[in-house]
Amino acid sequence: MKKVTFAIACLALLANLSCKEQKEEPTVEKTETVVIEKETEPSESDGTSISIDKDGVEFSSKSGENKTEVEIKDDKASVKSE
Repeated sequence: MKKVTFAIACLALLANLSCKEQKEEPTVEKTETVVIEKETEPSESDGTSISIDKDGVEFSSKSGENKTEVEIKDDKASVKSE
């Protein structure tokens, strides 16, 4: 009788332990953030610009690969065409 009671108690204990919820700790992954800075060259867009100041006038125009610059300063003028 003692053996049967002991066997039933062991089975009840095993059943209780096997059905118990297991708490799993959440895994935290550590990641490093790397910032890469890259200098970019300003690109000239197509269009026309004009600048007027007390020294003179500067005019430039760009269409595709054709570029024209005109500068008029203090009674001197220069023209560049590429």
